[in-house]
Amino acid sequence: MRRGRPIGIAFATVFLAGSVFAQRDVSIAEIQGSKVESALNGQRVRTTGIVTARHRNGFFIQTPDDKVDSDPNTSEGIYVFTGNRSEPPVEAAVGNMVSMPGEVEEFRPRADTNTLSITEISAPNGEGLKVVSKSNPLPKPYVLSPADFKSRSVDQLERLEGMRVAVPEMAVIAPTNGRVDIKTASAEGNGVFYGVVKGIPRPFRSPGFDLAEFLFLDQKEKDKIKATAPKMVFFDANPERLRIESGAQLGAKELNAPSNVDIKGVIGVMHYAYRTNTIFIDPDAKIEVSSSRKPVQLPATTPRQFSVAGMNLENFFDDKDDPDIREDVLTPEAFQRRLKKVSGAVRDYMAMPDVIGVVEAENLNALKQLADRVNKDAVAAGKPDPKYDAFLVEGNDGRGIDNGFLVKTSRVKILETKQLGKSDKYKNPDTGEDNFLNDRPPLMIRVAIDDAKAGKPFEFTVVANHLKSFLGFTDPKQMANVRLKKKLQAEFLARWVDERQKANPDERIMLVGDFNAFQFNDGVMDMIGTIKGKPSAKDSVLIASDDLVTRDLVDLVDAIAIGQRYSYVFDGNAQVLDHIIINEPLRKHINGFGFVRINADFPESMRNDDTRPERFSDHDPAVAYFSLDAAGALANR
Repeated sequence: MRRGRPIGIAFATVFLAGSVFAQRDVSIAEIQGSKVESALNGQRVRTTGIVTARHRNGFFIQTPDDKVDSDPNTSEGIYVFTGNRSEPPVEAAVGNMVSMPGEVEEFRPRADTNTLSITEISAPNGEGLKVVSKSNPLPKPYVLSPADFKSRSVDQLERLEGMRVAVPEMAVIAPTNGRVDIKTASAEGNGVFYGVVKGIPRPFRSPGFDLAEFLFLDQKEKDKIKATAPKMVFFDANPERLRIESGAQLGAKELNAPSNVDIKGVIGVMHYAYRTNTIFIDPDAKIEVSSSRKPVQLPATTPRQFSVAGMNLENFFDDKDDPDIREDVLTPEAFQRRLKKVSGAVRDYMAMPDVIGVVEAENLNALKQLADRVNKDAVAAGKPDPKYDAFLVEGNDGRGIDNGFLVKTSRVKILETKQLGKSDKYKNPDTGEDNFLNDRPPLMIRVAIDDAKAGKPFEFTVVANHLKSFLGFTDPKQMANVRLKKKLQAEFLARWVDERQKANPDERIMLVGDFNAFQFNDGVMDMIGTIKGKPSAKDSVLIASDDLVTRDLVDLVDAIAIGQRYSYVFDGNAQVLDHIIINEPLRKHINGFGFVRINADFPESMRNDDTRPERFSDHDPAVAYFSLDAAGALANR
């Protein structure tokens, strides 16, 4: 699942050619003021400062240390936007004291108007810039500490906007992002990662409505939300996150960093982008990165255990063009690299689970080739042939990604496969058309493992799921349909489980996959609660569901340590999207659960190394261990 916005900052403004404005000399602090938006917004001014950083679309200036005002709540730095060009005027050299005329503007990107604005000076092509002096010492950076984040408000660092800042030691919380080329199975890092000041815990997505969305709604919408869900809680959007653009300043070198490493020496200018305080690192910053992390291998199952996994392969297309779908066709070389990379992950780090529920596979051909590659590589490594076989049924997705299974037939017998709800439809509230409810219909498989001790096979049922993504979830033009579809998909699964359990109370049922839902309510709805049979109270969510499951299920995410509850990282927020949910007859057999840390914490550029398993996807696989005997280690949780 991908829910990210495009990387980089899109600046836009309107230049009125030939207009004549009155202007007055003001300090940077007077422009910035002590509030989020400038009192001089829209006015023509001239200000003076030392150039502290150069960006392709402009530059930053800051008041010299001996000229700052006495108010700590007014920033002494500001961004000067000179236009969409390769670089700002050469006169705006770092260290130059410049006099800069322009119009004060509160900028918000067109793609996201629901965000704090950036106070900047709009100066087309830097016209009117005058150099006052050269080679000035730069203002001393403000040193950030955990104390600067105690208010936990979205505008807590507004007073530092445009200023030089330093983070002596930072913990990386989201790896360096990048641009992925699906067709060549390659990626290019962009130098953007997230961190927190050392001493601040890693931020996680927590229950409730996203406060960053709520703050920018009009009062009528806010009142409607409060009236519909008076007991709603709010997620504060984790304002302690710092977004780092290591290559944003001209001449700066992009850094590649995984999560959970420490970085020393971050120094640069404070900006704001993607709803996050952002630091553009200085080109000459002396950055030190602690030793890189490596993935940890899971243990093999014992003779009385078996394991089941849920794995998002992320755009697992093959090298054959299917004219019926809009897929990305890989080059033969790229597809072989993907097969090799995923095979290594399954064999060496996931310990070859007995059943793997797979999402985002193009077709049965692609999945069968993956099964064959794992088998071949296992034998070549001196391991027993797992004899994985692939199972997939085409669904309704326009790009052709489907749900499927890899089953270790050397041990597991397939009793039945069945696709669920492919023809089910609902009425789109925006268009009135009947749309498919399940773009990627759930795929059920019923299997058995021989158990000589019990004298009969151990049977269980697994359903692979890939529910609607969050794309459009907060977009006023799409959210009515997106939210309804997600709600109905959750209710579809809940009803299926309930009917199944009523028909056979002893059937062992497991739901795996990418549910595109947190383990708690997100303020709008509670998909996982609905599926488990424990929906949130109707006065705590905007779109409530009834309790549709007579005998409740268990989400194994709730059984592991809080610090390990994530399978995906979005904008620096660790979160769970991938779940393994079991019913009571299976709970008696659970031995362990966790996520294989192999993707979400590693830089996008690691896709290029097919000798390493890291970053074959953007999701970490979920793996559960079960005992053929009752009373597993987690059975009583």
